[in-house]
Amino acid sequence: MGTDTDAFAFSNGCVASALISLPLHYVHTTVEIVHRDDVKSVIKLIYETLLKIEDGDTFPYFDCVLLKSKIE
Repeated sequence: MGTDTDAFAFSNGCVASALISLPLHYVHTTVEIVHRDDVKSVIKLIYETLLKIEDGDTFPYFDCVLLKSKIE
């Protein structure tokens, strides 16, 4: 399955985006199942990552000029 992460990254003059996947069963059904420990781990991963971002950090992967030239 694909995601929309690239669409977000290239929108509005480039938006720093990251994809974090959560393992689950029966995706896109009314009975999706996840393991509680996986959810806790994803929350911790996001939290710890956000704590490491400092004022002035840049995300060079999202240099719009470079990215758009590679796509076009």
